[in-house]
Amino acid sequence: MWERKHLLRGLIGLFALCGCQTDNEMAEPQPREYTQIFWTSLGDEEILRAVYQADVLADIDTLYGPIKGLEAPSAVVADERTQSLYWTDFATRQILRGPWDGQGNPEVLYTVPQRFDGPVELALDPVEQQLYWTQPFDNLILRAPANGSGPVDTLFDADNGVNGAWGIGLQLAAGYLYWVEYQDMEVYRASLDQGASPQLLYREGSGFLRPFGLAIDERLGDIFIVDNPFPGSSHSDRILRGSLDGSEPLQIVYALEDGVDNAYNLAIDQGYLYWHNQLSNGSIYRGSPDASTRPELLLEGINIGQGLAVVRSVHLNL
Repeated sequence: MWERKHLLRGLIGLFALCGCQTDNEMAEPQPREYTQIFWTSLGDEEILRAVYQADVLADIDTLYGPIKGLEAPSAVVADERTQSLYWTDFATRQILRGPWDGQGNPEVLYTVPQRFDGPVELALDPVEQQLYWTQPFDNLILRAPANGSGPVDTLFDADNGVNGAWGIGLQLAAGYLYWVEYQDMEVYRASLDQGASPQLLYREGSGFLRPFGLAIDERLGDIFIVDNPFPGSSHSDRILRGSLDGSEPLQIVYALEDGVDNAYNLAIDQGYLYWHNQLSNGSIYRGSPDASTRPELLLEGINIGQGLAVVRSVHLNL
């Protein structure tokens, strides 16, 4: 997609014959940032990617779709080091992996047994190469190696009080796993140490009515929660910010008037907060985590969007 540009060297000999001085040294390659936004469309059964360079939309690609076996792609996460995507497919009850350029066929890593419902949300520890996911309708939070070698470990279940665990995230530096429960309307964290018990951070009445997604900002020490209450509730959809230990009260960052409308998923990358609205004409927005700038509409026309992953990278223009 990003082909190398060759420096023109024409007429060097002619300039030399004319006695003109030329600079024969090739220009040093210049780094340039670009942002990749990956998302899933439940309506179109696809995983797509948009590429932004200098904050300008450069390209949109469909990476995977029904022809490669997708039925209900839910969550998606990106691993920059391996340039891989991982995603869940609720209908096929699978967790899969594939190159993030869409080349080749997906690799099935894990398949949920028939007695359970499918996986929904997903998180990746890129250092330890571990996947974490939720099965909200089975009240399960699980972990397994990212290479598909197993085993699959049940970290928390109904016996630990899990009831409708949906969005999931990691605070890698401190070794914590976070999740939201849309049924109990609560937000938890637990140490990744074996045998750790969940710690309740926020509950209904803290500022949300029906939480679904979350994002962890390790740099600032914040947790962001998307609230998607039932129509007719006392307040509209909103994104809230709190502290990673639950000690600070939740504050509204963005709400309906800012473009938060039936949002299910959040992502943090390089000083931006992104969210994904799940509608028949869905959209992806981004704004500053402290709401110091107006949100920006990046994409629209998404057919029932669900998963969201954002990666900002640097490449050399040659």
